[in-house]
Amino acid sequence: MFSKIDTVHIQVNDLKKAQHWYEEVLELEQIFDSGKYLVFKIGVGESTLTIQEGKVRPSSITPILFSDALEETRLKLLEKVVEVGEIEEDEDVTYFKFRDLDGNGFEVCQYIPL
Repeated sequence: MFSKIDTVHIQVNDLKKAQHWYEEVLELEQIFDSGKYLVFKIGVGESTLTIQEGKVRPSSITPILFSDALEETRLKLLEKVVEVGEIEEDEDVTYFKFRDLDGNGFEVCQYIPL
């Protein structure tokens, strides 16, 4: 029925401010600007991240980004003054959590080699 996740859509308070943050802090490449929302490419996959100005609401949905260098990614975010959680381990995955400017939650994971 479904072939992929097309995009993860996130509401932000200020589109221009968020655009700068996602480009500079998360180092995502913007690939589309509709004038009302922005689309960013994430890594090598086809799925994208879309941000749009609107009412930011708490969500139980958490985008999970993958990193081949989890500790280095965490340190890079800390250097960019992002509040990040400690690295945790859950069975075959290590991960940490962080939030964007508007409090939207993210997780970054890396698989533990067997």
